[in-house]
Amino acid sequence: MYSRCPKYAAEKNLELVKEDILKAVQTCPIPDLHDIQLGFDYGKNTKRYACANKTQVGGIKERFRSPKHRFIPYLDGDKWICYEPGLAPDPKDCLVYSFGINNEWSFDDAMGKYGCQVYSFDPTMNRPNFKRGSNIYFKNLGLEGYNGTLHQRKQSKVDTLGNIMRMLGHEGRRIDYLKIDIEGSEVQALEQVFSDAPHLLTQVSQLGVEVHPGKYRVDDKLDKTSNHYRVWRIYHRLECLGFQLMHMGLNQYPGTQYKWNGTLQSCCYELVWVMPPPRPLLT
Repeated sequence: MYSRCPKYAAEKNLELVKEDILKAVQTCPIPDLHDIQLGFDYGKNTKRYACANKTQVGGIKERFRSPKHRFIPYLDGDKWICYEPGLAPDPKDCLVYSFGINNEWSFDDAMGKYGCQVYSFDPTMNRPNFKRGSNIYFKNLGLEGYNGTLHQRKQSKVDTLGNIMRMLGHEGRRIDYLKIDIEGSEVQALEQVFSDAPHLLTQVSQLGVEVHPGKYRVDDKLDKTSNHYRVWRIYHRLECLGFQLMHMGLNQYPGTQYKWNGTLQSCCYELVWVMPPPRPLLT
């Protein structure tokens, strides 16, 4: 009876797809993080996506004053994007979500100039919604794992990715680049998506996240509730959704870096995953 109703059939098929994606995340095998070095070496040990045209976009030059009163130059606010066919944003029809601005617009401005419709979010700048240029829309709203306000910042409104996409009318719309740089809130925000609506991430072509596991201090045991473990689980759940890591590097701000077993590590890391386009069938 229901097969005669195309709309119902399409909705039913969509729900089945959502169920399959949710099951893939729930049954995703997560290797045990028995050694913190596995987390530090994730970018070396996982299969990388070899983008043929990997480009650094945005960023401003800053200087860090070290304890020895030396000024160390570094780049802040830049993101890596893959511009190869099948992944490159179409300048005539591309959508970018940029969570975390802190009045540093270099990435957003570059993507707006490229031709994308850019939605920029930050609830900590104390600015009302406004339009920046012809195609950049600022929203006084942040990304979190719940609807409400940021802890200790009651004036800062936050919401989930799904609610934000519905609010903007982007359900089912491809997001060419999803940038998340929200000072630690990315963990809970992504965990909520994996728990409630992982299908949303399958609409994302490229995902650039700054993760904040913090400085590792325990050398004999990993707490499974720690941010190191939670970030580790995020890595593998993204892989179970079909993402491949394209880039991983230390945050360049020298104040976040430290030595671990003779290697340079950081309290935060920059990662970019891509959802590879389907390969054409061989005939």
